[in-house]
Amino acid sequence: MCRSPVVFAVGFVIAIVAFFAVSPREARAKSGSALGEPLLLEVPGAPDAYYFKPSSKGTKPILMYLHGRGGNPAEDCRKWARVASQFGWVVCPSGPGDSGTGGRTWSSGAADAQRIIDATINALRAKYKGRVQRRGNVLIGFSEGAFIAMQVGLKDQATWSKWLILAASDQYWGGEEVEQLLEKDKRKVRRVYLLTGENDGVAQNTVRVGQTLKKNNVQVVVKIVPGMGHEVPADRMVSTYRRPLAWLIAAK
Repeated sequence: MCRSPVVFAVGFVIAIVAFFAVSPREARAKSGSALGEPLLLEVPGAPDAYYFKPSSKGTKPILMYLHGRGGNPAEDCRKWARVASQFGWVVCPSGPGDSGTGGRTWSSGAADAQRIIDATINALRAKYKGRVQRRGNVLIGFSEGAFIAMQVGLKDQATWSKWLILAASDQYWGGEEVEQLLEKDKRKVRRVYLLTGENDGVAQNTVRVGQTLKKNNVQVVVKIVPGMGHEVPADRMVSTYRRPLAWLIAAK
């Protein structure tokens, strides 16, 4: 049975309206572009940082990402917000060095990085007050940022009691000092997730970091990803990091 031209036209218009009302929203949700651009945080005495607000209200933890050498903090923040903003504040400070290609480095070492990280937290708290959690936050470091995260996390375990370290190496730590700082009566770090690609040159170094943490009774997961190199592809970030972040956040 043939439809009348009027019925066909009405149906066509409804279909078009439904398409434009639903499809763009679904597309944004899948691509992550609905999050928009990262917000700029001016940090006194340090380079600007970038951040995304949590996707829900209330006091939320910081998930701070420390970029690798030559990394772009703004671009990195866009990637991490897709998977991490559901858990809290996604904050991406900038290393003090300029790589010469628009990227940043942590070339001046862990002490200067600690100053920048502390200043970034203070700037965020000055802006949002009690909405930013003081302790029990998550520190994420990749490559050169992993070196900084392992140093800073060890020295300030109260602020950073949960770590996600990407491409960790036992060469980033001295032996005896680590044992002292992870001593049971002093230790505040709760959980550590170590993730490294199977084809990354530091894969076995990562395993040794895990052994050190286990020896000192730190709850740790070591994940060596088959077939992966030094960096997780952007289209695999959500599937790769959602569970590790949920596991870290769940620690009390």
